[in-house]
Amino acid sequence: MPKAHKVDSIHAWVVAIVSLVLTAVASGIYYLVGIAIVPRADELGIPVKSASLPYGLAMLGMGVGGIAMGWFADRRGPFIPAIVGTLAIVVGSYWVSFTSDFNVILISYAVLLGGLGNGALVTPLFANAARWFEARRGLATAVVGSGNALGGAVWPPIFNLWVADHGFSFTYELFALIALVTMLPLCFVLRASSPDQKLIKSHVVRHESENDNLTFSPQMLVILLCIAVVGCCTAMSMPLVHLPNYMAVKGFSLSDGALLLAILMATSMVARICWGFVCDYLGGLRTLFLTSSIQALGLVGIAFSDGFVALYGVAILFGLGFGGILPCYPVILREHLSPERLGFRVGLIVLFGAIGMGLGPEIAGRMFAELGTYFPGFATGFLVNVLNLIIIGTIILFGVRESKPPAFA
Repeated sequence: MPKAHKVDSIHAWVVAIVSLVLTAVASGIYYLVGIAIVPRADELGIPVKSASLPYGLAMLGMGVGGIAMGWFADRRGPFIPAIVGTLAIVVGSYWVSFTSDFNVILISYAVLLGGLGNGALVTPLFANAARWFEARRGLATAVVGSGNALGGAVWPPIFNLWVADHGFSFTYELFALIALVTMLPLCFVLRASSPDQKLIKSHVVRHESENDNLTFSPQMLVILLCIAVVGCCTAMSMPLVHLPNYMAVKGFSLSDGALLLAILMATSMVARICWGFVCDYLGGLRTLFLTSSIQALGLVGIAFSDGFVALYGVAILFGLGFGGILPCYPVILREHLSPERLGFRVGLIVLFGAIGMGLGPEIAGRMFAELGTYFPGFATGFLVNVLNLIIIGTIILFGVRESKPPAFA
């Protein structure tokens, strides 16, 4: 039987760091779309307006798969889902490497790389992190949630070099090999059982009936968060997929775009850790409102900027905001609801976030294909980001009696 460990222990941080590395490596499949597919759609024989579709299908698959894997992890822990996710990432990437059929690429992204791959990693690992920590739950969740940002800081320049020097197939093959040798051994760290939530003596809710902080019902809170996450993720995903091509449209090189995306993601990774400290102090709801507001301002800046220096500045601003958004959702669920269905509820949030992440690139990409400019797409992203702010503001004002942890009230 796996050894039991205590909450906030050294092993808890080992679990958090391992989860970070797993999600960082797995996130490479998304950046391959922005580097290897979208800018080279013509030479791959792919319609330009459909080039970002693999990203959207992978996101949707991750959301659907995350619900099932989150439900499973609630009962059996994250170890088996992590193994499944790792093998799916490896097989899916290798499958893409030797096909020229776009339909096969779409199936691989939707089922293997999305549903069985990232779907088996993101949701279970997010929920697992929230169970391992008490005093630094916000920080720990931010660390785990930094996987996508870390991947974005590392992968785009590497992928751009590989594709330029060796081609599409070689890039996917090498990524599959790297995923296998790095991810599979790390999965075994996740075999340890998480601490017993009944023994945690903190302000967080242990049973639904104990919560006297909500004025909305638990079901209403989850519904509103699911709608809200569509708004912030739709806006979030537009630059993550289209920024290299957007830079090319502005007259810069794809290498410049890949580097800018890497800088944006590196900024978001550092910001995510900083926001984790803020989240432990302000609580998930207030931190989410702040970070979503900064993201909206950054997206406006990207849409209106033309110069090289200006684009770097607003991309960094965008990264500062979006970096703190996603880890807030598991923290909000853990602060205001019981841990008994945490994996399932995180899975719901991930599903609706994935819908937004899939919609964003499609909206921006199709508007660009029709109109020849990214401005209308980015403007749409800003509007749905405002919808997110309205919902979160409503929850803060009317849905809870206190939006920050009582320990800091």
